Amino acid sequence: MAEHPDTPAPENSDNPDDSDKSPEFPVNPDRLQESMSRLMDIYTDISNTAAAPGQTRCPYKDAKARCTSKFPCRNQFFKVAGEKAICTGSDDIDYRLAWET
Repeated sequence: MAEHPDTPAPENSDNPDDSDKSPEFPVNPDRLQESMSRLMDIYTDISNTAAAPGQTRCPYKDAKARCTSKFPCRNQFFKVAGEKAICTGSDDIDYRLAWET
């Protein structure tokens, strides 16, 4: 059977029992679990920190504090006609109360 040209040849194809060899650097399951738990804690903290502003910050406010909504809001301030409104809302309030429905 022909091998794919991009597939590297096995290092030692003479011995069919190469799969039984232990890894060059043995894995300690306890240390692996500890490392994975630490990584999970780090990523959980990053995720929680990133999600916190989304609880009060208006989802229509972009990075330049411009409003991207397609509906009126009392926190919109139009400085220049034809440009996106500037969001004057506080990120410490519940933005949903400002929406005009």
